[in-house]
Amino acid sequence: MWTPTHFPSAMRSLNPSTRAKAIEIANRMLEQGALDKQQVVALSVDQARKWARMAHSESLNSSWQPRL
Repeated sequence: MWTPTHFPSAMRSLNPSTRAKAIEIANRMLEQGALDKQQVVALSVDQARKWARMAHSESLNSSWQPRL
């Protein structure tokens, strides 16, 4: 299991919130029996980046106000 202070080097370049999501996803995959840790890391980083992009676009959309 990985933690915010102990995680794969592939997650080092992620910002802290995206890294936390990648760690959460990776740990969940490992709990479900995923055996190939390299694949788990790659998939969790990819999914966390998608999550971060979606969260960012939602925050931009919610703060947008039409000009009158």
